[in-house]
Amino acid sequence: MALPVLETPTFELILPSTKQTIKFRPFLVKEHKILLSLEKTGAKNIVKTVKDLIDVCTFNKLDVDKLPNYDVEYLFLNLRAKSIGELVDVNITCVCDEKIKAFVDLSKIKIENESKINSNIIDLGDNLKAKLRYPNFDEMMGIYENIDTEKVFEVIGKCVDEIHEGDKIHNKFTSEELNTFILSLTKKQFSNIEEFFVNLPKVTYDDEVTCKKADCGNINKIRLEGIEHFFI
Repeated sequence: MALPVLETPTFELILPSTKQTIKFRPFLVKEHKILLSLEKTGAKNIVKTVKDLIDVCTFNKLDVDKLPNYDVEYLFLNLRAKSIGELVDVNITCVCDEKIKAFVDLSKIKIENESKINSNIIDLGDNLKAKLRYPNFDEMMGIYENIDTEKVFEVIGKCVDEIHEGDKIHNKFTSEELNTFILSLTKKQFSNIEEFFVNLPKVTYDDEVTCKKADCGNINKIRLEGIEHFFI
């Protein structure tokens, strides 16, 4: 007699960037095994696996490569919550050096700077504006893996979609032309672009845990940002 074919439950969530309601299913056992195998691997494999999991678990309805980083992180953590459980173990070191075991509740993650979504036209002065896009998951993971000035500058360049010069819109330019344009900006103009990236919407979690050591009792703040803190 054949084994039963199990029905996988489906859930809904609202995509932060578009407020679109999307359906998704949890990881299957075979998919979770792949995820577990990536615990000590490099950023490239993590990026590919996370995107593949989101793609298959959202029934191939999304263009994952074009989603901003915060959408991918939010989607993945909701997938993780429905697939493995909403609680993630974390270890906190108190100021007294006591190790404290705490739990992160994924149902309480939030999008910080959500009001900044769609605020991507940057006024540079002198009748110039830059229309930027939000970095995707690949680009942000690349920065996490190798934080240096050149990498950050490269990502900023890739995220410039248009340059507005009065009523004229420049949207067809080479990377060399864009690089020349960016290098010609004043420090104040470039700071306006930098501020956009500093205040990017991002997935965050905040909580507090009290040290139970008899002579301590310190209240430790938990602050997590980005997918790397929640990965497995």
